[in-house]
Amino acid sequence: MATTNKPVSAEIEALSAVLGTDASKLLDPTVARAWIALLTAYGRVTRALSSELMDASGMSLADFDVMAQLVRSEEYRLRMSELADAALISKSGLTRRIDQLAVNGWVTRRRCTEDGRVHWATLTPLGLRAFKGAAPAHLAAVAERFGSALPASEMERLTRDLLKIAAKNAEPINS
Repeated sequence: MATTNKPVSAEIEALSAVLGTDASKLLDPTVARAWIALLTAYGRVTRALSSELMDASGMSLADFDVMAQLVRSEEYRLRMSELADAALISKSGLTRRIDQLAVNGWVTRRRCTEDGRVHWATLTPLGLRAFKGAAPAHLAAVAERFGSALPASEMERLTRDLLKIAAKNAEPINS
């Protein structure tokens, strides 16, 4: 639905025809408009940022996110499970991502000597240099493509609202 330029009412009508029921009773048109707007904005911004980051540094947006999580951690190191949670990526997806970052020499993955079930991902000195090299232009692009779209007061409101949605959908932590 997010890739079309149809008005939401046309989207709802088309969906209603397929479902054989009034889709607006399943999803309020106001919610549908917000959902489509969120998906469209997210898709366009991340596509542009990802392309610019890859062209400038050879680093994907997902690579940058994983490396940013490691940069923010103590000793630039996290357990793979913690990193997956922080980067909002599946454990198998993170394993593939870390394997690729390791090929680039940006990250290492090692089994914990005290607990063989635990694996650590660590940003290497080369990875830190790559991150530091990519970050300034990427952050400037985020400021331009995302931050400049709204005045500060609206951005603060958007942040509060998105955090409410995130909190409502937080996954319970399995201990």
